[in-house]
Amino acid sequence: MTAAAVAAALLLPCAANAYEDTLTTEEIQGALENTRLNEVFTQYLATIQMYDPERATRLGLHGSDAVLTSRNPERVSKELEAMRRLRAKLHEIQKDTMPPAVAVDYEALDHMLEVDIYEMENLGLLSRRPQYYLEPLFTIYQMMGRDYEDYNTRASNALSRLKLFPSVLEQAERSLSRPPEIWTRQAIKQAADAQAYFSDFATVFRGYTRYDPVLKTQVEDAMERAKAALARYAVFLQKDILPNSDGDFRAGDYTYGFYLERQHGLDLTPGDAYSYSRKAFRRALKDLDAEAQNVDAMLAREKGWKGVLDKLPKEHPPAGDVLKVFQDEMDRAYQHFDEHKVVEFPRQRLLIKRMPGFMSAVLPYVYYAPPFPLDDARVSELFVMLPPDAASEAAREKALASGFNYAQVELLTAYSIMPGMHLRTFEASSNKSRIRRASRQPVVTNGWACYAELLAEEMGYYSSYWSRFLRCYVRALRAARAYADASLHLKKWTPQEASLFFQRELLMTRGQADAEVLKISLAPTDGFTYIIGMDRILEMRRYYQRTEAKYFDLRRFHTIFQRMGEIPIDRIAEEMKRVKREEKKIVR
Repeated sequence: MTAAAVAAALLLPCAANAYEDTLTTEEIQGALENTRLNEVFTQYLATIQMYDPERATRLGLHGSDAVLTSRNPERVSKELEAMRRLRAKLHEIQKDTMPPAVAVDYEALDHMLEVDIYEMENLGLLSRRPQYYLEPLFTIYQMMGRDYEDYNTRASNALSRLKLFPSVLEQAERSLSRPPEIWTRQAIKQAADAQAYFSDFATVFRGYTRYDPVLKTQVEDAMERAKAALARYAVFLQKDILPNSDGDFRAGDYTYGFYLERQHGLDLTPGDAYSYSRKAFRRALKDLDAEAQNVDAMLAREKGWKGVLDKLPKEHPPAGDVLKVFQDEMDRAYQHFDEHKVVEFPRQRLLIKRMPGFMSAVLPYVYYAPPFPLDDARVSELFVMLPPDAASEAAREKALASGFNYAQVELLTAYSIMPGMHLRTFEASSNKSRIRRASRQPVVTNGWACYAELLAEEMGYYSSYWSRFLRCYVRALRAARAYADASLHLKKWTPQEASLFFQRELLMTRGQADAEVLKISLAPTDGFTYIIGMDRILEMRRYYQRTEAKYFDLRRFHTIFQRMGEIPIDRIAEEMKRVKREEKKIVR
């Protein structure tokens, strides 16, 4: 072999090694940046646990379960500074070296930090939200209902928090100033309900105190002190805060746009959202009119969809059987969708419970409570608001007929359980990224729940055409909420105009319409998330039906979508295309 040939032969392995070294360096850099991302996220969770123990509990972090969040400016200032430092540290990470899926995690964490910082700087929770000081009651009750660790440990921590609750209400007296009137009135009612139904807490502590009279005395004493503090708080709100409750809850263009872009990851301006929701409302009313014609053409021509709605059958289960009917309907939904093979089976416990009375002023009458996202024990709860036992027979009958007729039970089951929210939280929890489990994406969650109602119709789950009609009605109601959400928070409507809109367009009573305005007032953009989320999911499904043609698998589409976890819906669309490209199933 000549010298030149020998030299060439020696150079070949070196060139290959250099190429491998380049790849290894890029992979190592990406792994290092991923490690740094996880470090920042771990510090983020530690910061929440240090400064906001109640939020930590709701995330599934239980190192501070015995204390409550301090509601004072000093705590907010320290937490705000810690979050700013964390975000600056996050921005030091080289995102471009990360694999695509990890880069999405980076973006999700960045948005979480940005939203936290913005809300601490701008929302004024301490001065403007009187109901913020009542939130510990919900957390305490949830701790006792979740099986995330030993019952006695949970009960001991919950009792410690119950003892601290009066001090939180004392903090309110030092901080509240000029909240919106609608929020003050809600907090007064919420405090009154908590007093009236405080016996709900005795029930959840019963197993803890049964064989220990000392503990029983401690719980009873803590409950009495909490009730007295609630009574004092209600009087304080009525006398000192309500006369000065002249704050404006409307978010305005900037804040509304901030949530659209930074929390939801939507490429929409506030004006876009307003136009979209207005068109969606008109389209939903048109669809509702068409469905009313299908149900009863003569009545629909005479009285419109409102006349058909009045004809809705009122048959319902007795009050004592409502929870069992939901359980039976859940079992039927599991079996139905398992047979049709359009979604996975949710291997996660769901407990169906009567809603505690103190929650009734805040939550919808059927409320799905997902598991704490970072807990390993995955237990969901479905709270059902039954009419009070002390109510008259006529009042109980009216509540049951309007809320729990059999068509509504079917719709609520599809929305909340299967294939709705319960299935969604189970599938999302299978994502290995803790960032995606801790993130919150209302567009995805609420959009999926609405889509689940339609999927149930498509798969023949509903046993009556009345369920289909109700689905169209609920779609129109959600579109109305989206329209009012944008109109209110962009200051195109006053609260009074929004209430009249619901009364005029959906035949609500003034009380019902005011309740809708209250719900919208507390969460800008949330009403919009339901319609945009469902529409985006349908848009994705149509895309893959078109591009995959005969290879399209509906269950596979649903599974991939849900297992992307809690990331913005546009990022889910991008991630799904990447996964599909790897599967090489898109037909072009």
